[in-house]
Amino acid sequence: MGFDVTFHPISLKELKYFFFDVLEDPGIAAGRAAEITRVPRLQRNALKVYKMLPVLVRERDPLPSFGLCAAVVAGFLHPFWYARGQGFSLLPPDQVPEAPALFVSLDKLGSTTLNGLPNPSHGGFLGNESGSGWIPDDRIAAAERLLESLKTRLGSDGLPIIRTAFDEDGLESLGAALGYCRSKQLGLIEAADVVVPISNRCVTDESNLRAPFLRNVDR
Repeated sequence: MGFDVTFHPISLKELKYFFFDVLEDPGIAAGRAAEITRVPRLQRNALKVYKMLPVLVRERDPLPSFGLCAAVVAGFLHPFWYARGQGFSLLPPDQVPEAPALFVSLDKLGSTTLNGLPNPSHGGFLGNESGSGWIPDDRIAAAERLLESLKTRLGSDGLPIIRTAFDEDGLESLGAALGYCRSKQLGLIEAADVVVPISNRCVTDESNLRAPFLRNVDR
């Protein structure tokens, strides 16, 4: 898979304050950007994301576009983890039908602005530059159990799904992200292209990035 995937812990309270409140009232964007980080350069980056929200609403972009913005916001608040082409969003739904059920669509989390917008992804992220819905904190344990079950569940090729859907680095990152969520009672968003290592691109707080290639997954 050709996706640069990141796993973003965030609580529902944080989503409401730093994302949905700005979505509903763009006039508070500058104030929230000043709260989300004290670094002026990063404040400007956060404000760019906030200023995109009214454009996405006006153009009736699908929900995964808003999921990407929510993931970027989460990246200012907590460590987040990188995996190349791996995640719950990319598991084959015919073989792992429980994966989409982990996610709650963003329009079900209290934002009236998102009501009625298209959601072709059914929870996960949809292609490049998109984000998933939110895996609630009370489903993190179920996500960990699902991941464990893939070690013995066989795919259409007769191999354990874990072997074809993940590599060692991806499992390390996803496991660390889920463990962080469990310890902090946070939920999780998956996204594609928040970080693109080959072009040295990161649209959130790069100091929060954890990745096997940085050798800081457990930091």
